[in-house]
Amino acid sequence: MQIASTFGHRLKWLALVLLMVSGLPAWGGVLSEYPFKLRSGLIWVQVNSPQCSKPLNFILDAGAETSVIDLQTAQRLHLEKGKAVTVRGINTTTVGYWPENLSARMGEVSLCSNYLAVDLAALSTACHYRADGLIGADFFYGRVVQIDFAKQKIRLLESCSPGTAAEVLPLQVESSRLRVPVEVDGLGKAWARLDTGCASALHWAVATGTFIDKNSSQELGVGVSSVLIRQNAKSVHLGRITLDNISTGLHPEALLAGEAGLLGAGLLSRFSVVTIDEPAGQLILESLPTSRPSGWHR
Repeated sequence: MQIASTFGHRLKWLALVLLMVSGLPAWGGVLSEYPFKLRSGLIWVQVNSPQCSKPLNFILDAGAETSVIDLQTAQRLHLEKGKAVTVRGINTTTVGYWPENLSARMGEVSLCSNYLAVDLAALSTACHYRADGLIGADFFYGRVVQIDFAKQKIRLLESCSPGTAAEVLPLQVESSRLRVPVEVDGLGKAWARLDTGCASALHWAVATGTFIDKNSSQELGVGVSSVLIRQNAKSVHLGRITLDNISTGLHPEALLAGEAGLLGAGLLSRFSVVTIDEPAGQLILESLPTSRPSGWHR
């Protein structure tokens, strides 16, 4: 048994070395894996709770500072309403209730127990699918979370060592916010919130009087409420990678203090695999050579 175990460990390390030599990322072991569906540009997972006989539909939302449960869902589950608080979204504020206590799991992974109850009816309407809640930034703390858009899988890893084929961005964690550096042609480089709960590609704050292309359009922003947001096509730089003609929502002021904008799932899903490594402070972007999106180049 000891010989077999030693041989198995050697094979594992050999595989890791081969991955690193080939330029692919080396995964330090998959702790858990769970499927998701990409619907209306958002990452949907099913969450189970002993307090509910049927699975609940949640969105993986790194941009939410805490996990959220829909107010109607909380009432349906007879959760005791917490203290009323003010919740700020994009160009809007609403009332929420904190905390709501819910026992929930995504597969074998336990989620947080305290949720903010907010009315997600507008989000459900915009997506044509019921949103029972959001798995927020608290899920990512202390974890290596990999989102495989190609296979529509979420994985929790022991660790992830990026290979030379991947692009690695620094990940800043501050006050329940995950941020990465983004550069937008003509608008500069700054920290943007990593927001998998934003269906758009990018939102950016612009100075008063900034030139807006005459061909810009207005699109519906999906969130706690639905608002029309002015869009321009921009070239966006993520480290060494440049993505052209990215639809960028422009705002006359910062969405939140210390952040120039939001990097959403609409852009992240252009990569085959995205790994949010909070313990190591890095965001790893991988794109398959045979399936690079239009406008992708280094």
